Amino acid sequence: MEWKNWQNTSFKSKDHLPSYSGIYVVADKDDRVWYVGQAKNIYLRWQGKSHHRYPQLNRSHKKFNYTIYYHPFPLEKLDEKERYYINSLNPELNNSEVKQYLPKVPSLEEEIKRILKVLNKPNSLYPTVRSLILGQYQDDNNTIHVLCLINTNDYDILQNSATRKHGGLVRNAWSGLYEHSNRIIGWIDTPIYTMSGYQFEFYGGLEVINYLERYSDQRSRYLEKATILGIDVLMIKDLTILTLSKLPLEDKLKEKLPLLENKMNTNNQQESQTQSEALVTPSLPKKMTRWLVNVEDVEVEICKDDNEKYYVRHNLFWYIVYNDKCPDSVGNRVMNTLKDIVNSRLSTIWWAGYSFKFEELEFEDGLITEAVLLPLKMFEDFLNYFVNYHYPNIAQTPNSFGPSTYKIYQLGKWLQNNSLEQFKK
Repeated sequence: MEWKNWQNTSFKSKDHLPSYSGIYVVADKDDRVWYVGQAKNIYLRWQGKSHHRYPQLNRSHKKFNYTIYYHPFPLEKLDEKERYYINSLNPELNNSEVKQYLPKVPSLEEEIKRILKVLNKPNSLYPTVRSLILGQYQDDNNTIHVLCLINTNDYDILQNSATRKHGGLVRNAWSGLYEHSNRIIGWIDTPIYTMSGYQFEFYGGLEVINYLERYSDQRSRYLEKATILGIDVLMIKDLTILTLSKLPLEDKLKEKLPLLENKMNTNNQQESQTQSEALVTPSLPKKMTRWLVNVEDVEVEICKDDNEKYYVRHNLFWYIVYNDKCPDSVGNRVMNTLKDIVNSRLSTIWWAGYSFKFEELEFEDGLITEAVLLPLKMFEDFLNYFVNYHYPNIAQTPNSFGPSTYKIYQLGKWLQNNSLEQFKK
């Protein structure tokens, strides 16, 4: 327990560590040693969140109450002393994998709800009217467009969502977005956020917002309270506000006004309460159940919807074939690849015309995600095509292929004589 006599500081007070070279020991309140390391400058090694074990230790500090013990040693002795203390103290983490903690990626619905909540939160500049919902209309493809007016400052909120490093699903939901020029990101078109058949479009409406913020008597005439996805918003109930003098509008927004006016004329024939209820309410995620089965040492996830129809997610196909559990829908050309297999690769016409689409799914264990659902038989056809096309000689020379590839082959061979349909029972 020699290290117990070393100088020390609490884990949360690591900024008090010295700047000399030496060995440090991280131990908990029960004197169990968790990590041993060396540093040419102990202070710099632990500065900020630079230490590779900091996220892991920080998460469990409240439970274990870590202390950092340290002792000076010359540079030429660091390797020798580090080996000595690791061998003698046998720390918990030195020979373990460094855990990576990724931020929680929001679902598409969670993200647009967060944005709407922020855009409708009063601030010092806009204590009453910060953003507005113009209304909604449905196009010929049954996509519902929700039109929003925002002020200039709040474009940063959309930009942060569209450029978030850990939210690939969210980033791909944005279109008409931004460009990189001299390391500056700027909008080049109308910010549009798409989810499950709905499209939220954001237009500059600074003059309209300022007008209604300034003249309280006009707010009761032109505005009403409504909700979208349970979020309180302000909605324009009389589009004549947009035709007032000195209230310029974007040209693209002007093209949408006739569509909104047709919708509003229909709504005006109903009660005021009915108008609010007619505001778009995007459908909830499709409820699904799922279970995992092992076929020839391959983990297979089978999903079932409320109509007793069985599927696998496209993620499973990508995981088995490309070793990628969460393919990027744009970068990996998910939709184009699936369509190409049906149209150009499969010998059967059975799946011709199948409508591939990303759907928002919610499983009984709480997972909410977006995926393309592949019927069980389609998945089997896809996998058989992949094995027969890419590995026609694998049965004769199995040792020339990696173990993961051979598992795919084994699963494919199993499917030739069996079917995942049997697991429905």
